[in-house]
Formats: sequence, structure tokens, C-alpha cells
Amino acid sequence: MSAPPDWSSLDHAALFAAHLETSLAATREALAAGPWPGVIFHAGSETYYHADDMPPPFHQVPHFARFAPVAGPEHLLLVPREGPPRLLRVVAKDFWHEAPVDPPAWIGPVLELETLDTPHLARQRARELASDLSSWAYVGNSTSAAESLGIPPASQEPEALLRRLDWSRAFKTPYEVACLREACRRAGLGHKAVRAGAREQESEHRLHLSYLEAVGIVEAQTPYRNIIAWDEHSAVLHYGSKSLQAPQPGYTLLIDAGATCHGYASDITRTHLRDGSHAVFHECWLGMIRLQDTLVQQVRPGLSYVALHEAAFRGVTELLCVLGILKVSPDEAFARRFAFPFFPHGLGHHLGIQVHDVGGKQLAADQGASAPPEDFPWLRTVRPLAEGHVVTIEPGLYFIPMLLDGFRSGPDAGAFDWTLIDSLVPSGGIRIEDDVLVTASGHDNLSRPYLPTRS
Repeated sequence: MSAPPDWSSLDHAALFAAHLETSLAATREALAAGPWPGVIFHAGSETYYHADDMPPPFHQVPHFARFAPVAGPEHLLLVPREGPPRLLRVVAKDFWHEAPVDPPAWIGPVLELETLDTPHLARQRARELASDLSSWAYVGNSTSAAESLGIPPASQEPEALLRRLDWSRAFKTPYEVACLREACRRAGLGHKAVRAGAREQESEHRLHLSYLEAVGIVEAQTPYRNIIAWDEHSAVLHYGSKSLQAPQPGYTLLIDAGATCHGYASDITRTHLRDGSHAVFHECWLGMIRLQDTLVQQVRPGLSYVALHEAAFRGVTELLCVLGILKVSPDEAFARRFAFPFFPHGLGHHLGIQVHDVGGKQLAADQGASAPPEDFPWLRTVRPLAEGHVVTIEPGLYFIPMLLDGFRSGPDAGAFDWTLIDSLVPSGGIRIEDDVLVTASGHDNLSRPYLPTRS
């Protein structure tokens, strides 16, 4: 495997210029499907907790972030059907808060930028630049901002436009791939720090702090809430607590944590076992490592993601049968979906500006979301893979009493080895996840170079 390109060695200006050209072409093609002479992308307005003056962490509107790696709220990007886009950056004169980080210098040559003091001035300037905004479309999170621009409700986030914008975002440009790769590298630093702390059986809280320090971020800068879970906690799919206590017994450590680069997120999971783990659980772990690698190797253009999930579900089923956790044949167990309580989530999702990126449930640019298949209703991606897509591959195997208890009585109870299952419940669960780019000839695992499955 050749070494991935180093972020610092890249020609960011050229990459971003090509990315902007591609994004503009996709946006103008979307605009051509409706009556709008242009679209205003709003970075978004801050919201506040109910009956409070404290805002939750601010997340930019993703369609704005696609065009402009500019921190903070209230910026406006005007994209007309013809002519250059204009970025109106809002930097308030404020002694309460620090000034936002300046945008990277390499956006300057390709993106016309003005800086204004207030959202009001930015909106006034937008009205000056486009003589009549009432026929434009608005994409953002604030109806009041849209109204102050003179954009009527029918043109605020029109569905016909958003469908096409969402569809095109699944195709990542080389600039976006470079950002995602760098986000994987940064996350890898944190994962390695957590792995080192796990060997010493440090608490979840201590491991979380080690992750942040290694990546060089504060908690609000993570793309999602880190999952750092010992033992039975690792079977809680979105476990968010961070225990201050050292684990007892501390045999299984699951970490699901990412990082960002110019708004693009990585999403990586590893499961580590310490000496003394249950022998069958250890075999489960080895089997899941092999299965995840097999699934990644299958990624290529034209592949049905639904079929890939079905292969993952069959693989987990066969592993459960081989290890005697299920006491029926793999074919019977698969047909009767006996692996569901052990693998109750989808194989993964599209990845980009959003961790669960848009477009994964669309089958065409002019269509809305398609329902996942009845057998796998929790799937986040049903779209066939295409060159330029980035998806996660994250099969799991868990021992979750709440899901298993439904099978303890009734006609299917004999298909499960309950004595063995009960001995495995304290071990928790296993999930292994990589971020994978679909290439013309197959795939490129963006995260694996920075984080081997076992380290």
C-alpha cells in the first residue's frame, strides 16, 4: 500500500478552485430545474436553548460549508446562474467573544469575498448585488433571514432544488477527498492515544481527554460525540457517558470517534481486547475483523449497498453459527433473521460535510428519499455506489439483553445457546469502521493507513 498524500504538500488553491468549479456546475444544473435565477446559501443563524440566552454549539448549514470553508454564522454566499459567486462574510465587532478564525488564504483567488460587521449589512449588500432577490432561492436555517432578504416562503429551501443539491454532494471532488483523508489522519492520532491508555485500563473519561489532546481539539470541535466504552457499555450503540471510574474488569474497549478538516468529517471505530477476554468473544472479534476487511474489499462502482449490507448480515449470521451462539444452520438463521438482535443497525452511511451525509437514500437526482428494504429498515444508504462516493463500512456484533430477551421464550428459543450468550453479555460488543472512497477501479480506504485494525 503506497503512502497517502500528505495534506501539507498539496496545492490547496488548485484543489479548491477545481472543487468550486465542480460545485458551481452542479448548483447551476440544479437551478436550471426551476425558476430561480440564483440561490443564496446562508451559513445559518445561531439558535438558543429554550428560555435561555445560551446557544448550543453552532453547526453551519452543510450546503454553505460545501462552498466556503469560513467559520461562524450568518455569512451569505450568492450563486447566480451566470457570473461569479460572491461571499459576504460577517465578522462582528465584539468584545464578548474572540474573532473567528480567518479563512484559508487559498480561497481568496477564486472566491470573491467581502467582510461586513453585521448580518443586517450583509443582507443589505446581498440585495444590492442582486437587484431582485424575491425570485431567488434560499438555503439555510432561518426563515427570518430569508424574509429579510425578500425571499418568499415558496422559494425557501425548495424541495426540487434541494434534491438535486443533495444528490450531487455524494460525488466528492479531489479537494473533498483530501479533506476527508486529513480528517482521518487527525482522528488516527486520537485513536492511537486511546489505544495506549486502554492498555493501562484508564477510565472512559481519561481516555476521552487523551483523544482530544492528541487531536488538538476541544469537545465542541468533534464531528459527533465520542463513544468510548468499556465492557457492557460497548453494547450501547450510541453510548455517550464517560465514566470516571477505572473499568472492571476492563476487557473490551470500543472507540467510535472522528475529527474534521475544513468541515469534512471522519468517522472511525475500533474495538480493542485485553488479555483475559472471553475466548468465544475473542473469536467473535477476530471474525469481525476478517468480515469487515472482506466487505471493504468488495467496494466498487455499481455495487448495491443494500447487497453489501446483506452480505454483512449473512457474515455475522455465519459467525454466530460457527461459534455455537446460534444452534441452527446458517441458512436457517439467515432466513429467520436470527442475527438481528446481535447486529441491529445498518452497515454504514455516506460521509462528507455531515457525518451521516445526504443523498444516500436517493435513487435519482430528481427524487426524494427511497424507503430502505423491509428486511433492513434501519439502513441509511440504499443508493448504488458510484465513483466519488465516500461511505463507512461498519459491521457490528453485540450482546444486548434488551434485544435478546425477546427470543428467550417462544418457538425460536431453542435456536440460541443461552448459557453461552449470558456468559458473553459482560463483554459488550464489537464494531469496526473505516471510511472508504469509491474509485474508478475499486476503492481507497481513507482511514486504514492511519489506523490499522489491530495496533
